[in-house]
Amino acid sequence: MNLNPFLMKRYLLFLLFSSAVAWAESTPVPLTSKLEKVTVFLNGAQIQRTAQTSLPAGRTELYFKELSSKIDKQSIQLSGEGNFTVLSVQAQQSYAEEGSSRLEKTRQFEKRRAEIEAKIQLEQKLLQVYKQEESLLLKNQELGGKVQTLKASEIKEAADFQRTRLTEVLTKQLDLERKISQYEEEIKALNSERTRINTNTDQQVGEVWITVSSTQPIPKAQFTLTYFVADAGWIPSYDARVNDLTKPLQMGYKAQVFQYTGENWNQVQLSLSNADPRQRATQSMLRPWVTGQTNYYPEQDTPISQTYNPTVTQVSGKVTDVSGIALANASVTLSGTSLGTLTDENGLYRLSIPPKLPQNATQLVFAGIGFRSQRKPFFSEILDVQLEADQQALNEVVAIGYGTPRKQDIVGAVATVKGKVAGVPLELNEKEAPTSFTYDIKMPYTIPSDGKVYAVEVKQVELPALYEYSAVPKLNSDVFLTAQIPNWEQYGLLNGDIQLFLEGNYVGKSTLNLEHTGDTLRLSLGRDKAVQVQRIKKKEFTKKSFLGSTQSEERRYEISVRNTRRQPISLVVYDQFPISKMKEIEILDRQASGAEVNHETGIFHWRWNLKPGEAQSAPFSYTIRSPKATASLLE
Repeated sequence: MNLNPFLMKRYLLFLLFSSAVAWAESTPVPLTSKLEKVTVFLNGAQIQRTAQTSLPAGRTELYFKELSSKIDKQSIQLSGEGNFTVLSVQAQQSYAEEGSSRLEKTRQFEKRRAEIEAKIQLEQKLLQVYKQEESLLLKNQELGGKVQTLKASEIKEAADFQRTRLTEVLTKQLDLERKISQYEEEIKALNSERTRINTNTDQQVGEVWITVSSTQPIPKAQFTLTYFVADAGWIPSYDARVNDLTKPLQMGYKAQVFQYTGENWNQVQLSLSNADPRQRATQSMLRPWVTGQTNYYPEQDTPISQTYNPTVTQVSGKVTDVSGIALANASVTLSGTSLGTLTDENGLYRLSIPPKLPQNATQLVFAGIGFRSQRKPFFSEILDVQLEADQQALNEVVAIGYGTPRKQDIVGAVATVKGKVAGVPLELNEKEAPTSFTYDIKMPYTIPSDGKVYAVEVKQVELPALYEYSAVPKLNSDVFLTAQIPNWEQYGLLNGDIQLFLEGNYVGKSTLNLEHTGDTLRLSLGRDKAVQVQRIKKKEFTKKSFLGSTQSEERRYEISVRNTRRQPISLVVYDQFPISKMKEIEILDRQASGAEVNHETGIFHWRWNLKPGEAQSAPFSYTIRSPKATASLLE
């Protein structure tokens, strides 16, 4: 049979081309991607990666490798540049190394260890032979026996032989013991390496598989992949500095960034956003309100300003009802654990947070008899909560009673978390959307996947502020400085901890809580020893008199203030008169010259503008009239 050479050549080329196309369609192509940008939200992060490859004509399967295993599959977005069509996108999980590779390495380790163990057995047998020869030489030290008499030359020859041979035997023993020790160290190293590889290969990694189709070969196809991961976030914090009471407040914005997504962020463009991508974007709707039933709407989302803060090691605060009355014996527990505590008679609590919490242990659960329980993420070291009354629960209390947990049944853990902190001032591009804002950090930054906190200095701003001092000398002789910041919404502030500095000196730590702040933000800047306040009881004017069945007690005090600063200041001092809710007890002759008095609460205050070095004083007095048998009213 004769074939046309030209037709045969075309046929062979067709077969080769068909085989190449079939191979391209059946063999997945791994994509080594570059991490381009990370947008860190208060809770979670959006990752953007790019990759480039060549595509043959036809259908091709590719996959992004070595991604986080915690990708939110619903968040995956893929875009491309080139004349091709994306047919499918799918996320899946794999291992850091394929199973066949792990098996092959395991076999290699087993083979190598068997070889070394065989060498050890051989050396141990030889060592045993030399030890037996040593024992034989030591036993045969009696030369010539008991009858035979040896010449001096024979004795010398025998002694030389024994000494030489014993030296050789002992030297051989040392060499063998040294070899055995080396082989044992090799086995230890092999076991350690095998453990490391098995540990690493058991770690899951994420992959995103894509299928594309092209009518012609594409030498340079570009892909951009974005996806969301939950195990990341940032916590706002601030440095508030007052160097001069006549100048604006210097506010330093900082971000404490953390992530444990499984992929390191190396030299990446970083953006910080106050948005919460997991929060519902739709408005909640009202339901019919039927009388006799609770009109209760559960929280649909966690407020974006109150997200889990992994740097918090201890939480304290106060639990009250909606009217502000303290709730005693309310339980405060850490979700997902058995750790918790109870509030004291003043509604106060304190709970230590241990390190390495499980993923579901990021909230505190507050509960009280007759109140709806409430869950709050511990976003700050200070967390005050108001519980709403539950009418149904109150009815159950009346009907069946309620057991109060014993304080010894709820245990609080004491722990310390040491985090790595590294801060670098960065260039900033600030963008504001209708419902959120984003800080673009222009300098590349590295955040490892270790769960540690890395401090990022975001920006410095000047806040116009009105400074005012205040004091309550009845409770505390210290004077506190407060900055009043109008129109604070324009500065993009969020809830967070504040480090306070006055004239370059660290004066304390406070918490910025914007939940119930009006048009003017009042920011406490701590104590200032340069302003002095005293409350002195005038004993010579304090007297007690009796008339019939009643007694009268007159009390007088003096408030004295002094400004030792070099700048003028504004100072407000608070005190109070007692108020009576009993007809038998009257409060008379209330005098507080120059003070503004709230007659309903009995609280009054003076407001002074003090020049540098200026001192002022003001008296106040009152009289208590009560039945003679009534005990004296104590402060």
